[in-house]
Amino acid sequence: MAVRADRDLKFAVIVTRTVETGQTVAVGRVVKDGNADKECQHTTDGVGAIGVVTALGKLNGAAGDKVQVVYLAGACVIPVRVGTGGAARGALAKCVADGVTSAGDEDTEVVGFFTQYGVAGDIVGMVPARGRLTEVAGG
Repeated sequence: MAVRADRDLKFAVIVTRTVETGQTVAVGRVVKDGNADKECQHTTDGVGAIGVVTALGKLNGAAGDKVQVVYLAGACVIPVRVGTGGAARGALAKCVADGVTSAGDEDTEVVGFFTQYGVAGDIVGMVPARGRLTEVAGG
């Protein structure tokens, strides 16, 4: 378990997005574009992922809230919530229903790699990098 999540946002690209109608988001969770420009919504599988929520507005992540999103563009370390399956330092990270977890070697969308170990519910550091894992070298 990480005592404190790694965090280094000096060079991060941070934007304000509005939470889409009928949606909710949470700090440390991965989001994708909403149906309209400048909107976002939670993603459970990483498909279309654009960033990680780092701050909520006055509506605490409910529909219509203005939230701060760090784009998955590298050059920073973002605190993320670990989901079922846990996080291994250095492992590629994928989205699951309750957070972000180690990707393993299956064909999947990835949103970065972990800088710390953690179990479900922990907040750990992740270097953002959107991509798709299709094959593991030597596999």
